[in-house]
Amino acid sequence: MLLTRRHLLCAWGAAGAATLLPATTAQARTGPDDWLAWFRANRRHVAAVVDDGRGGRVAHRPHEPQPLASAVKVVHLAGYSAALRAGLVRADEPVRVGDWEQYYLGLDGGAHPASLRALGIRSTNGVTADDPDHLVTLDDLVASMIRFSDNAATDFLRYRLGEGLLRAAAARHGWPTAPVPEILGEVLAFILGRRVDVRRYLEDPRLQLEVVGKFPDLPATYDGQRPWARTTWAGTAAGLNRAHRSLTSDEVARTHLERGRPTPPGVVGVGFKGGSLAGILTVGTTVRWADGRVGSAAVLVREVDEQRFATSGELVSLVRQTLLDPAALRRFQVSLS
Repeated sequence: MLLTRRHLLCAWGAAGAATLLPATTAQARTGPDDWLAWFRANRRHVAAVVDDGRGGRVAHRPHEPQPLASAVKVVHLAGYSAALRAGLVRADEPVRVGDWEQYYLGLDGGAHPASLRALGIRSTNGVTADDPDHLVTLDDLVASMIRFSDNAATDFLRYRLGEGLLRAAAARHGWPTAPVPEILGEVLAFILGRRVDVRRYLEDPRLQLEVVGKFPDLPATYDGQRPWARTTWAGTAAGLNRAHRSLTSDEVARTHLERGRPTPPGVVGVGFKGGSLAGILTVGTTVRWADGRVGSAAVLVREVDEQRFATSGELVSLVRQTLLDPAALRRFQVSLS
């Protein structure tokens, strides 16, 4: 069964389909004022909680659910850390690449190929590993999920850890209403126009062929994909912010969220996990200062046009700056007042 799926992935590659989940690669250059102006004109499309840890706080539509995109993956990270503490998994637990890639559909903006390259795994077709029996560690999958937003790694973790454990971990970190989506299931619904059981898809070659046959009919434009993105898993800025703030006290989660991120003077850690779908941008971030102070922010925006989407990097910088600079926080607050 898996061999069949690998042959199918090789046959159609992931070329055109990779645009389904937008990547933030070539960034347009603007400035923070452009995003602040967009906030002023689109307040009903923004949900935000910012707490700079020194008394500065902004809350705008904090309890209104909005699509989360890959920002939801902090729930899976929290579950992984909890499972490690409970002895249910090991960080060095071997994972067969083929078992990881059974959740891969090639529709992740190039995240999975980037994961393979980072791990030094040979991939002649640029889509899947040449050797499905190659072993990586469970911690490698977690790193791929956070650094590259690998959806297949996320779904593997969901099934390895169990939905119940993930929900319990989310509640422990202050987000009891957090969604725990089957990302592959959501994408299959987009492709097929109906819900199907993920386990059935993994085991049914005929359903896999049907999925491949539907690819030519998928909306090929950014605007064509926005209606589906509006219906995806949602959550609140308040919940996401609480989770990020709580996870700064979790060594495993903090390490993954902060790894490789530069720190300004006086700062010992900057954590981040964002997300994007057509029309959707999400930011969850923290800043830890050497004096023990912690700042956290969660900003969810929707109904973003394609030109604005290309400036997503500026949105991330703006949100982070609100935690570092009180003047930036005031400008942010005014834009949503």
